[in-house]
Amino acid sequence: MTACAVCPRTAPDGERLCLVHAAELHAWLAEIPRQALLLADEFLVPARSGHRPGGAGRADAPVPVDLRVLALLGPGRYDSTGPDDDGQAPIAATLGAWAGHIAYTHPAAHRDPHGTAYTVPCEQAWPARGETITGWCAWLTAYLPYALGLPLAAELHRALGDLVHHLRCLTHSTPAQHHRAAPCPACDVFALVRTDGRWHIHCLACGHQLDPDAYDEHAARYLAARQSEQTGTTHPREDRPMTTDRIRVHVLLTVGTEAEIVATDVPPAERADPERYPVAEISHATGIPAARLAGARLTAVVGDDARLTGWQRA
Repeated sequence: MTACAVCPRTAPDGERLCLVHAAELHAWLAEIPRQALLLADEFLVPARSGHRPGGAGRADAPVPVDLRVLALLGPGRYDSTGPDDDGQAPIAATLGAWAGHIAYTHPAAHRDPHGTAYTVPCEQAWPARGETITGWCAWLTAYLPYALGLPLAAELHRALGDLVHHLRCLTHSTPAQHHRAAPCPACDVFALVRTDGRWHIHCLACGHQLDPDAYDEHAARYLAARQSEQTGTTHPREDRPMTTDRIRVHVLLTVGTEAEIVATDVPPAERADPERYPVAEISHATGIPAARLAGARLTAVVGDDARLTGWQRA
């Protein structure tokens, strides 16, 4: 696993962004077409008004059109010298430019008239739904798994984030986050949320995602365990160990894909025999890049089998 290009979390192998920021890109590409529709309905659709009796035409003056919205929804290229330009390129032009940039890095097979095969960059992105805002968003969503492995992933995240922020400022519409009651099963932090427009319930701390059915099952197990603790009864739990003793630990060093761990809450004589745990597991739970894990001070939960889970920064 590598460090995320946007934050201190780790990114999956072969990708430049962590699960949190990759999910943001997916959500923004789904949100942008809806925000564009809101702009068109709010600023460009003529208001219904009455007409003068016995005559034709409007009874009142037309509503002034916001030229910023026309520039955002219109075609063309970004012109920084335009009189009403606020520094934001048209939506379709912005999306199309990024699609073209991603497409040019994508290899394409080509065979000349003599039958010789070549691998050359793609010349252009061709959205199946047409060169519209919806079409470009669909194209970028389809090729996002490929784009996440490119050096431009962080810049794409910044550009789409700026665009979405600009649209929200105009429409005054922001997807709401609804916090869930159960903790994240991956990192044990109470940071699970459901965001309007996103299917998966996701963790704001580590980026772990759950579909609604999986979350309901996890929440039911968590609630049953809490009720058992309050009533003094004990039942085996599937998602975490029964013992919840949290201890302080120290990462001595990393060896390949494993980290050597010692507990600091035990006598010094017991610290001479470190145990090894997967680097990816600890890095994913704590958000500490694998390259910086050596020397980290953490806490962990000791299970009934004496194995450590529930890694957190100390």
